[in-house]
Amino acid sequence: MIDFSYTGHESFPLRISWLPKAVAALEAGIDPFKDPRVGMTNLGLGKNMIQSLAYWVVVTGLAEKTAMGLQLTNFAEQTLSRERGNDPFLENTQTLWLLHWNLCQGWREDGRIRQPYAWFYFANKLTDDELAPSTTIERYTSGPLSRSTGKELSYATLRQHFEIFVKTYVAGTAKGARSTPEDALDSPLTTLGLIKESGDRKMLNGKRETVYQVNNAAKPTISEETFRHCLHEWWTAKHPDDQTLTVRQITTEDNSPGRCFRLPETFVHEMLTNLSNSFSKEFQTSESRQQRTVSRLSKPRLTTTLKAIYHA
Repeated sequence: MIDFSYTGHESFPLRISWLPKAVAALEAGIDPFKDPRVGMTNLGLGKNMIQSLAYWVVVTGLAEKTAMGLQLTNFAEQTLSRERGNDPFLENTQTLWLLHWNLCQGWREDGRIRQPYAWFYFANKLTDDELAPSTTIERYTSGPLSRSTGKELSYATLRQHFEIFVKTYVAGTAKGARSTPEDALDSPLTTLGLIKESGDRKMLNGKRETVYQVNNAAKPTISEETFRHCLHEWWTAKHPDDQTLTVRQITTEDNSPGRCFRLPETFVHEMLTNLSNSFSKEFQTSESRQQRTVSRLSKPRLTTTLKAIYHA
């Protein structure tokens, strides 16, 4: 079971400079999240932004909660670490795809899997290529509610959750007299091109709302090595005892690479074929009149597949 979350971001979407700052602070032995004053001094952010950043470093898989406070994960050590990381300033598109992947996978806390519901919905429940706020929020209300609250969530909470999700992927501009320089910074994930504004529409109450389009096309910016790493991680988590899966499973099952990256089956099949050629000791594809399958011949360590993304 997944414990879905709808709050924690303090109404702030992820900002482009936040994650490298947070990882650098934690790596230096400074926990900017225990004491807001320490965080404000070291990160140059306001109190609410500090609380928001504490949420984002966890949901993106860069830190985990411990009795001693937030601690960097192995993923953070291999990616954004200033000392050992392969992408300390978040300049590599593959790191961005991995952050998106982590958001869609959720994180483990107190023995349970937790995940922001908007990302679960995006990967596993959204069946078309359109996101309209009113329709999506209505569908949120029919989904599972957070067991951490045990209460019915308000429309305002669900709408804010949706808006934070959209702002994570759609570039915007700072508006209003009270806007700060931080407000002008977009999320780093806007460069992935997963979602874009496509126009607006008239609602039943006569008001108009922005409509967003989801990119369900092939995504050549996802490298073979990134797809390989995510495939191994998902396969081990969801099908640990299965040696062979169908291409359709890898495309359509919950939290699969195909679902999280919103990929067509033809592109998934192409990636699997490439992997069977490039990593013939790990994968072997097969095709019959009934179905296309891939067999996993070996299970490399995820630390190894993650490192290979940056040393291809």
